[in-house]
Amino acid sequence: MPNEEVRSQEWIDRIEELVRRAESMEDPKLRGIAVDLVRAVLDFHAAGLERMLEITADSSSTGEEIIRRMASDDLASSLLLLHGLHPDDLETRVSRAVEKLQQMFGPRGATVSLLAIEEDTVRLRLDTANGWSGAQAKTSIDAAIYQAAPEIVAIVVEGFREPAAPNFVPLSNLMSGSLL
Repeated sequence: MPNEEVRSQEWIDRIEELVRRAESMEDPKLRGIAVDLVRAVLDFHAAGLERMLEITADSSSTGEEIIRRMASDDLASSLLLLHGLHPDDLETRVSRAVEKLQQMFGPRGATVSLLAIEEDTVRLRLDTANGWSGAQAKTSIDAAIYQAAPEIVAIVVEGFREPAAPNFVPLSNLMSGSLL
């Protein structure tokens, strides 16, 4: 038996043993969580592998181009990241995420730029004419960066204002004659 077949069988045996152990747990809540976790991981892997096969089947390109297409696909890229197989380095992935954010926020009059990647922190700048606030904007920024770089621990966005209290009108709006 070739080495890869031996390793595959060892992994299959290990997985089967862990599934048997999970199914034999006395606590039905824990057993359900363990089984649901395994199913979710397998569903994620199946969807990612299916997408990778679609990309390969639809391509008449070289292996390198196929890998590039997989790396730029959200689902396939997530699977590659999960296993440390993504071909792009951290800076490339974060820069690509910032470009996507710029496409989203640009039409709304905002500019998103990457300031730095410091250890496990991404520092961004959000420039707008009137400042930007809103939990939804922060959530969108965080989601894009964490999807591209799940190893990042913190995201700092300069130029982002926390939402004002309801019925609060900033002084700058009063002075400029704008109440919105």
